[in-house]
Amino acid sequence: MRRSLAPLDGEISLTNMQSPAKIQRDSFGIPHIFAQNKTDAFRALGYVMASERLFQMEMARRQTQGLLSEVIGEKTIKSDMLYRSLALKQTSEKMLEKKRQDGTLDPEMWALMEAYSDGINQYVATRPVPYDLAILGIKPKPFSPIDSYVMTGQIAYSFGIALRVDPTMTSLSQKFSPELFNELRNDQLKTPYKTAGNIDLTPLYSVADHSFATVFDSSNSWLLAPKRSASGKSIFANDPHIAYSHPSVWFEAHIHTPDFEIYGHYLPLVPFAILGHTPHHAWGFTMSQTDDMDLYTEKIDRTKKTLIFNGKEQPYSVRKETILVKKQAPIDLEIIETPHGPLMNNVIDADLSMKWAYHKVENDPLYALYIMGKAKDMKTFENSLKPGTAPGLNVMYADAENIAWWMFGDVEVKNNPNSDLILDGASGKDEYKRLLSWQEKPHTVNPESGVIVTANTRPAAVDSEIRGDWQSADRQNTILTELSHKEKWNSEEMRALQVKNYNMANAILLQKMLGYLKLTGEEQTKYRPWLNRLKNWNYISNPDSQEASLYYEWVNQSLLLMLAPLDELRATYLSTPHAWMFFERVVKNENSPWWTIVKPSEVFTDGWRATFSKWAQPPPWGKLHSIEYIHPLGRDKPLSYIFNLGPYPMGGAYNEITNNKARSLGGDFNVTAGASTRRVVDMADVAHSWGINPIGISGHMLSPFYQDQVELFLQGKHRPQLMNPDEIEKNKSHELILK
Repeated sequence: MRRSLAPLDGEISLTNMQSPAKIQRDSFGIPHIFAQNKTDAFRALGYVMASERLFQMEMARRQTQGLLSEVIGEKTIKSDMLYRSLALKQTSEKMLEKKRQDGTLDPEMWALMEAYSDGINQYVATRPVPYDLAILGIKPKPFSPIDSYVMTGQIAYSFGIALRVDPTMTSLSQKFSPELFNELRNDQLKTPYKTAGNIDLTPLYSVADHSFATVFDSSNSWLLAPKRSASGKSIFANDPHIAYSHPSVWFEAHIHTPDFEIYGHYLPLVPFAILGHTPHHAWGFTMSQTDDMDLYTEKIDRTKKTLIFNGKEQPYSVRKETILVKKQAPIDLEIIETPHGPLMNNVIDADLSMKWAYHKVENDPLYALYIMGKAKDMKTFENSLKPGTAPGLNVMYADAENIAWWMFGDVEVKNNPNSDLILDGASGKDEYKRLLSWQEKPHTVNPESGVIVTANTRPAAVDSEIRGDWQSADRQNTILTELSHKEKWNSEEMRALQVKNYNMANAILLQKMLGYLKLTGEEQTKYRPWLNRLKNWNYISNPDSQEASLYYEWVNQSLLLMLAPLDELRATYLSTPHAWMFFERVVKNENSPWWTIVKPSEVFTDGWRATFSKWAQPPPWGKLHSIEYIHPLGRDKPLSYIFNLGPYPMGGAYNEITNNKARSLGGDFNVTAGASTRRVVDMADVAHSWGINPIGISGHMLSPFYQDQVELFLQGKHRPQLMNPDEIEKNKSHELILK
C-alpha cells in the first residue's frame, strides 16, 4: 500500500521533457511546478495530479462515458445507460471534428492537453496502481484529451436540474389548481400552462445517486471594487458549493514558467484551472441557474421509425451503444435521436427527449478556461466567454482596478416559458424563440456601488417570463446587507464573512412562526424557557447552538405538515431548491392560497409538538448537523470505517452564507453539500491569497496531506496560497525533479 504513495522527493526521468521541471510541495502538500516552458509544466501537472488522484480520475472517466459496469457489474447499468444517452463523449468528438475542419482548433491548447495526458499516462505506466483501484481490479487504460472534454459535460449535466425537477413539477401541476401549483414553483410565471399526459415520471437523477464524478450544487461569490477595499485594489471572494466528496473536489496546483503563472483549482482530468488567479487577475464561478435543459414528450412510431415534429412526420436516427458488464453478457442499446436531443427511454419508462444547450456543436467550455487562464486584459477574458452555450455560469472577474460579472452559456427566450414542466415535442408550440445576445444577457462591469454579488438567484435584469432554476435570494440578500454595514473591507474581514453561519431571513420567518404558534396554557409554561431562547437568538448557527437545532427541527416538522397534500410526491419535492422558496413564500404571506388546504396554526403548533417529541431539550446543533466525507468504496459497512472520514460536527445550514445543506428538507441534518473551497484574493497582494480545502490534497490515506485541512475547514479558517518563489522555497516540505 505504501508503494502507491505519490513520489514527493528525488528525481524521476520522463520521456518528452524539454527541460527539467521542479515540483516543490508546501506545508499542505500543494505542488508548485517550476518549469522552463508551458508544455513541460502541463506534463508535470498531469503526472503530479495522477500521483494523488488517479482513482478519482479513472472512476470519473468511467462514469461520464458510461463504462462503470465493465468493472463494477450490474449495479451501475442504469448509470451507464444514462451517460450513454447523454452522449457527452460524442458531443465533444463532434465539436472537435468541426474545429479541425474549420481550422479553429488552437494548436497550443491541444499541445498542452496532450502533454497533460502524457504526464498522466507516464505515471500510470511506471508507478504501482493505487490501492483503491487495486481493490476493484482496475489498471487504467491510456488517457487522452477527449477525457478532459467529457468532464466539462459532467459539470454542465450536474448543473441542470430538469431531470429531477421537471417530472415532479409536471405531476404536481396535474394534482393542484394553478393557484396552488404556483405556490410550489420557484418562478411564479403568469403565462398559462398546459401539462403533459400521465406517464411514469420517475426522476432520472436517481440512477446516478452514487456518483464517482463531481456534482455541483450552488455557490457564493462577491467582488469589491478598489473604492470599497482597504488596500485600494479589488478584492475577490468565491466559495463554490458542491456535493462533498472524498477525495475532495479540487486539486490545487501553482504553475510558474518564464512567461506564464497561475494558481489554479483543477478538476481531476481537466488540465485548465476552473477557478484561479494569476498576477494579473482572479476568477471564479457561481451557477447561473439558467434553464438550459428541457424535457419533451415525443410521439414515436417505432414501426415506421418516425416521429412528429412541428406537426409533421419525419424519420428519426438511431445511435447504437454496447455496455460491457462484469460477469454478465453485454447489453446493446439503441438510442433514438430526436430534433430536440436524445430520447431518454433507456432510463425512464417514457418517450421523453432532452434538449440541452451543452449538445450544441459550437460549445467549447474548455477553450474558454484555457483563454481565461492566460488572459492579460479584461476584454480578452470577456471575449473568451461569448461562444459558450453550457454550462450556465455566473463568471466573476477581478483585476487590480476592475470587477465584473458575466453570464456564460445560453439564455433562451421560449414560446412556452413554463419549462419547469415537460414540454410538447410534437406540435411545435413549445419550441424556442431566440437566444439572448451577449449584450442582452445580465452582466455588470464596475458598478457605481463598488459591489457585485452572485448567489444563484434570479438576476434583476432578466425578463419576468424567462424562467430559470433560480434559488432563494437569502444568501445574496444577506451578503449584500452585511457588506453594506461598512464602506471598506480587508481580506481578513472577507474571510470572516465567508464562514458566517447566518441567514438574515430567519429573523422574519421565526417571528411569523411564533405568531402562528397556538400552545395551550400548560404548554406555554412548559416551553417558556425555549420560546424565550428563540426570541433572543442571534440567528447564528454555530455547532454549539441549541437554538439552531430547535429552529431548524421545527422548520422541518412544520414543512412536512405543510406539504402533506403532496402525498407520494412530497419526498422528491423536498429535495429540490423549490421547497425552501415555497416555505418562505407561504410563511410570510398570511393570505397565501396554501393556507386554504392546511391551517397555519395547526401546522406550526403540531410541528412544535413533533419537535419536542424527539428530545427533552434541543441538543447542540453540531450533534444533529454533521459531515461525513464518504469515499466511493466506503458507502457501505464495514468499509465505511476504513475509507470514510468523520462524522464531524458542522455549523451553518441551507441558505445561510455557509450553505451547508442536507440531502433534502424534512429529513435528517447530515450535511451532503457545501463549500468545496473558500478563496479570497486581494489584488493588492496576489502572492498572499487565502484558500482552504475541506479535507486535503491527497487521495491516499497514508499521505501526510490526506486529511491535514479537515480541522482548519471545520473551524472556518483559511490557509495561505503561496506564489512567491522565495517563500515557497522557505516553506517547502518536499521537492521532486522531473527530467
